[in-house]
Amino acid sequence: MSGRQQAACVIGQGAYRYRFERDWAKLPRGWSFDAPSKEGRPPRTCVRGATTSNGDVLVLARSAHPVTVFDAEGRFVTSWGEGCFSGFVHGLSIDKTGHVWIADSGHHEVTEHAPDGTLIRRFGDREFPAPTYYGRPFNMPTGVAFASNGEFYVSDGYGNRRVHRFAPDGTLLKSWGEAGSEPGQFAIVHFIAIDDRDRVYITDRENNRIQIFDPAGEFLAEWTEFRHPSDLVFGRDAIYVGAQDGLSIWTKERQPIVRWDRNDPYEGAFHIHGIWLDADENIYLAHFDHAVSKLTRVS
Repeated sequence: MSGRQQAACVIGQGAYRYRFERDWAKLPRGWSFDAPSKEGRPPRTCVRGATTSNGDVLVLARSAHPVTVFDAEGRFVTSWGEGCFSGFVHGLSIDKTGHVWIADSGHHEVTEHAPDGTLIRRFGDREFPAPTYYGRPFNMPTGVAFASNGEFYVSDGYGNRRVHRFAPDGTLLKSWGEAGSEPGQFAIVHFIAIDDRDRVYITDRENNRIQIFDPAGEFLAEWTEFRHPSDLVFGRDAIYVGAQDGLSIWTKERQPIVRWDRNDPYEGAFHIHGIWLDADENIYLAHFDHAVSKLTRVS
């Protein structure tokens, strides 16, 4: 399928039909969502994003311009974070106040920023990973999610295989998790999300599952319908899951609505690292191959 055909592609069924724009985000000439590989390292990836209350879209990438901002049509607005993050920055989230949170796996820290990128708070010991045998924050954290009471949770991630629960003032309340494949154990705590009942969902990617916990970290269930689930996000009536083998939409009771595999509608279409929504529940995807796509809902 040609690039023009890809841009015009409509996929889905019923109330979940979308116009699929593969390269939706348009960077300035000469810019890229990736950085040159060094010393045989694998290609870097466009990692995650989020949508602001005014409809702007923030994209986090391992590049010379870590945070790029686009309008709702994919036109470039601005960027920030140059020189502030490691080459293995991983997660971006926006809280209900509009503050932007970055989980930097390479620097072993989580930072909170004003919408323009101004640093507000820093958590973790920059450049110094916490020893895994203590399980304290942080050893390669990956993401941040927010509970209804203002508490925040951090997936910690590639090194610790832990989840940390913090009070709004940043006091550590609880940590749980260890390496393994049993309930409450993780291979990689890849991303984290919290639903409207404050249940904590963890994409335990290399264990091919999503684990679900109550706010105190008690195991509730595991969801094993995926191969390498990378990320998930909650809409008003559905759950959207991005995985390395495709994109899927589920009811709140985790029943399937629609699913596309990695090569549907064309080869490599849905090789997904991050997923997020806007206020109209249009879907945004960060791909492993340095692209940001948008699925715009159509009637």
